[in-house]
Amino acid sequence: MRSCLLVFLIAMASAAAADWEPLGPFGGSAAIVQMDYQQGVVLAATSNAQLFKSSDDGDSWVSLPFPARSRARLHALAIDRQNPGVYFVGLSGDASEYSGIMRTADGGLTWNRIPEPGLKNVWSIAIWPEDSQVIAAGTEEGLWLTEDGGTNWALTTPVDDPELKPVVSIAFDPWDSQTLYLGTPHLAWKTTDGGSAWQPIHEGMINDSDVFYLLADYKVRNKLFAATCGGIYRSVDRGEQWTKLRQAPGASYRVYHIAQDPLRPNVVLAGTTLGLVRSMDGGSTWRRISTQSTRWIAFDIIHENRIFVATDENGILRSDDLGDSLQEVNRGFSNRRFVGFETSGDELYVIAVTPGGSSRLRRAEPGWEEVPVADPPAEPPMHVRYPSAPDADSGIPEDSLWIHDIVATSGGALLGASPRGLVRSNDAGETWQSDAGILGGNTLRALCRHSTQPGVFFAAVYGEIYRSTDDGRSWTSVAGDAGPSDFTALMVLAGTPDQLLAISASSGVYALALRRND
Repeated sequence: MRSCLLVFLIAMASAAAADWEPLGPFGGSAAIVQMDYQQGVVLAATSNAQLFKSSDDGDSWVSLPFPARSRARLHALAIDRQNPGVYFVGLSGDASEYSGIMRTADGGLTWNRIPEPGLKNVWSIAIWPEDSQVIAAGTEEGLWLTEDGGTNWALTTPVDDPELKPVVSIAFDPWDSQTLYLGTPHLAWKTTDGGSAWQPIHEGMINDSDVFYLLADYKVRNKLFAATCGGIYRSVDRGEQWTKLRQAPGASYRVYHIAQDPLRPNVVLAGTTLGLVRSMDGGSTWRRISTQSTRWIAFDIIHENRIFVATDENGILRSDDLGDSLQEVNRGFSNRRFVGFETSGDELYVIAVTPGGSSRLRRAEPGWEEVPVADPPAEPPMHVRYPSAPDADSGIPEDSLWIHDIVATSGGALLGASPRGLVRSNDAGETWQSDAGILGGNTLRALCRHSTQPGVFFAAVYGEIYRSTDDGRSWTSVAGDAGPSDFTALMVLAGTPDQLLAISASSGVYALALRRND
């Protein structure tokens, strides 16, 4: 009976997530991409805690229902290679419920936060390849270890040593779980006794090199690579001595990630701020093979020479020739900063900002096309000051009220979306009263009026959508919290009255089919 209930709940969760259809624009910033070989899927993560999954080699992506989405900073994603569908995500953030490690055992459909109090602001996670019960987590306060899959944890680094924190990268010795290598903003460190004692291992490294990533060679014992802000280093004696490797012409010294081909150990790829670099001889020589700023590389062990690359501005790239040629594979994957939108009839435009500038894109089947852009609108929220003390029953103190969105009702009143929930004005905005209903007290970011149905309104509370058919007096939920949590605008275009469009500040435009009763 329990298994049947679990299947039902998973099916319901999948159906809820499927209510929203992502329309793009696709692409943007990706932080991590990894292959789950057991499940036959590709996983992608963004620094603002969005998770995506592809079951067709990157041709299309679906968003996973991750609780910390847009509410935390994502630093790490680790896959349990021995237990199918088990993933660990390392997070940092102000809210304790979205900081630490979140774990899934069903491929990302449901998540639970590991309750260990010491796991705050997790920057790195490593799983020992020989026994996935042995896991290391790097935090702002040091390195934590568990030997039972995450039930019990112990801090292994000295509390009073500022040089051993934060731990931004970890590598296990593939043959010995008692030997670990750490990367910090203060170079590299090693333990050979499971954390009882630590020693610095930075002979040959430039002082103060941030060690962003460490790789232990799975074929040659004692061989290590380090990706740092000063370039790529290699050691053949367990880190006792490092040699700086010759830089690829045109590449950056700032290196984020190093990946070793799981089938051909001499093939090594690294991601830099100025592109992807490749070595075919174990790191002795390197060649730059792309120009996109690269954060992560994943090899596909099923398709020889296929790799996936996470980039700063171009989303996910795929190559079938070890990076010599790369193509964007972003359908369903979107992570940009969307600062505004425009409509002209039934045409929809969005304005996106990237590190390279701003762009104005128009929806054009089957995708989006870039059109000339003026300076993007700042679109500041409307700032309303109460002219006098409000009524004692209004529930709103005499201070400033930020209103994100305003719509007019058919009866002449104004409805406002505010951090204090739905507010209403019956005197053209001179004074406002708090709504006492279901939307009272909840942070409300967006409102819209149906384009063809009088008295019908929609409101967004994080990823949940509410509908009113009586000029905003009463509301019911029509879509659960399965969409992005950062919706900033809603609209129903006259040409498509059976579709609600929602703009996410981080992942673009989504469509929700409106059923007859919606």
